[in-house]
Amino acid sequence: MGKLVAKTALCTLSALIGLALLVFGVVSLAAPSAMLVFSDDLGMDKLSAAYSVAVCERTEKIEDLAEAVERNYNVSNYRECAEYGLKLLADPDFERYCAARDQQTAGNDNIHKSYSQYISGIVSTAQYYTGEEEAALNTAFSALGQTFPKYNAVKDLTVSARIKDDKIFCGQILERLQDMKVEDSQEQELLRNFISDLADYCTK
Repeated sequence: MGKLVAKTALCTLSALIGLALLVFGVVSLAAPSAMLVFSDDLGMDKLSAAYSVAVCERTEKIEDLAEAVERNYNVSNYRECAEYGLKLLADPDFERYCAARDQQTAGNDNIHKSYSQYISGIVSTAQYYTGEEEAALNTAFSALGQTFPKYNAVKDLTVSARIKDDKIFCGQILERLQDMKVEDSQEQELLRNFISDLADYCTK
């Protein structure tokens, strides 16, 4: 009798677990935004990052795309960050979105007044971390044009390379920097100082 009760209880538990997994799967597919909020509330950052990708694919909104890029970078999902980051940078609404974010994030220690430079920096870093070095250089330097602001994507990429003590890659950055033409006199000074510091690092 005891074995029958135990067997029945085990079957019931298995059925409940199976049902719970089924419901979880259905809700994940049907309402990824709800699951994003749920996983966020539980502090499950990796899962939240995965759901953010599902959300941006569902809505096709640039705000959700940007969130997916940032969330995946923050949990070291660099392939996803690079893939969706390139989509973000190519979005026709990117400049408008950056202008709006610059107003929202004024004073943010990470963004430093330019969301465009910030996001280009993390996308290029994600490309670098996944072995796409040439693409990383192109992404970072494309964000500069003929400018060299105090906080920029190339600086962010350089920091990432120096953390890995990658002097070969830093040398590639240095080579491109030496070919740059900057119009603003203050930015010219910033560029000269940065080149000098990076050159010292590469030759040590």
